[in-house]
Amino acid sequence: MNTTRSHHGFTLLELVLVMVVLVVALGITAPSLRGWSRAQALRDAADQFVSVTHRARSQAVSEMRIYRVEMDASAGRYQLTMQEEQAFVSIPATWGRPIQLPAGVTMRFGKTLQNKAKQNDDVFADVFRFYPTGRTEPASVTFASDAGGSITVECRSPAEGFVVSGGAR
Repeated sequence: MNTTRSHHGFTLLELVLVMVVLVVALGITAPSLRGWSRAQALRDAADQFVSVTHRARSQAVSEMRIYRVEMDASAGRYQLTMQEEQAFVSIPATWGRPIQLPAGVTMRFGKTLQNKAKQNDDVFADVFRFYPTGRTEPASVTFASDAGGSITVECRSPAEGFVVSGGAR
């Protein structure tokens, strides 16, 4: 009697070999995935900044008042404020809260940004304004990552809005 058995399935050796290949592949790709998340944080910071400037411009026009973005590069944050009487005050809304840059992301200002404004605590902050006419003070802000790479956001003329103009997108 001739009985042949056919075995369907994987041997232990085959399973171990597949696991070794998966571990090697993950070991190779893991460092590049960390870089991807850092680059994503940089893009998100620039996109959020552009969104704040668009909000400021539309609010300035709709409310007929001056809005401005106050930036503190050393602390890595910025905030949108509005003019009431002769002073600029915080906006009593969620979108008026100070925005902190992600860890490892810094910002610096281009040559077009020459405005300084005195804050309540006698600290001078870099600012630019959005007027009720829809005009904006030209400025550029570069966001840089500690891991390398940068993105520049700028407004080239008073009639334009802020856009991402250069860098790693």
